[in-house]
Amino acid sequence: MAKASGWGSEDRGFKSRRPDIVPPKLFSEGGHFFMIKRKHSLLSKKIDIVFLILSPIFATIASLIFRTDYFTSTLLFFGIPAIYLSFRNNHAVKKSFIFALIMGVVGAFIGDFFAVSSLAWVVPHTVFSLRLFNLVPVEDLVWGFLLVYDIIMLYEHFLDKGRHNLKDTNLKYFIVAAISLLVVTFLIYYLNRSFLDIRYFYISAGLIFVLLPIVSFLSFFPRLVSKFVKAGAYFFYQGLMFELVGLSLNHWRFNGKDYIGWVTISLFKLQFPIEEFVFWMVLFSTCVLSYYEFFDDDQK
Repeated sequence: MAKASGWGSEDRGFKSRRPDIVPPKLFSEGGHFFMIKRKHSLLSKKIDIVFLILSPIFATIASLIFRTDYFTSTLLFFGIPAIYLSFRNNHAVKKSFIFALIMGVVGAFIGDFFAVSSLAWVVPHTVFSLRLFNLVPVEDLVWGFLLVYDIIMLYEHFLDKGRHNLKDTNLKYFIVAAISLLVVTFLIYYLNRSFLDIRYFYISAGLIFVLLPIVSFLSFFPRLVSKFVKAGAYFFYQGLMFELVGLSLNHWRFNGKDYIGWVTISLFKLQFPIEEFVFWMVLFSTCVLSYYEFFDDDQK
C-alpha cells in the first residue's frame, strides 16, 4: 500500500498543537484514496462522554424552566451536541452534513407529509410564519437534520474506527432514492390527496423504512450490532428526555387513533404511542446508521 502525501505529522514535519489529538492520515491503494481517522486521548474521550451525558439534562432543565418552544428545545437538545461534536471531530463534518440533509431533512419532510395527513402526530404551534404545503412545520426539518447529524457524528467520533474511502460510495443511489420519494409524494399531493391519509401510518412506515432496513443490513453485517447498540443506548436516553419535555410543553400531540397501543409514564401523567417508543426511541439511530453504513461508509 503506497502512502500519499497527506495529513500525517510525519509527512511534513508537522506537530499538532493539540497533544490529545493525532491528525488524520491519507493513503492511496489501487487508485483509491482512504483516510485513517485521527485519534483522541482516553481522557478527552471521557470528557466527551461526560459532556454528552449532561447535555440532555441541561436541555431538559432549561426547557422546563423557561418553557421554551419546540424550535428552541430542539436546538438545546440536538444543536448543542452538534456544535460540540463538530469541533471535536471536524473531519467528519462535511460527510455528516450531507447525509443529514438527505436523510434528516428529506426524510422528515416526507414522513411529516403523510404523518400529519394521517393524524399520526401533529405540531400545534410553530414559531415560523408558514408550514410547508400547509402541513410540515419547519421545526420538524430542523429536528430531523440535527438528530441525524448527531447520530453520525457521535458514531464517527466514538465507534467507527476504520479507514474511509473518500471517493467511492453508494451515496448517489441514496440521493436518487430520496428524490424519487419526493417526486412520488408531490404527485400524490397534487393528483389525489386522499392517498396521504393512511390507516396505521406509523406502524406501516416503521416496519418498511425502519425495521426492514435494519434487519436486512445487520443480517449481512452482524459485526456492527455492538456498535449500533452502543450508539442506540445514548440516543434512547436523549430521545426519551426530549419526548417527555415535548409532551409536557405541548410541542407535539398524538391525536390519531391508529396506534397499536400506548406507553404511559404515570409519574408525569404522559403517554405516547408504542410506535413512537419502538421506531423512534429504540430503533431510529440504528436505522440511520444502517443507511449510513450501506450508502455512505465502508460497512466496517
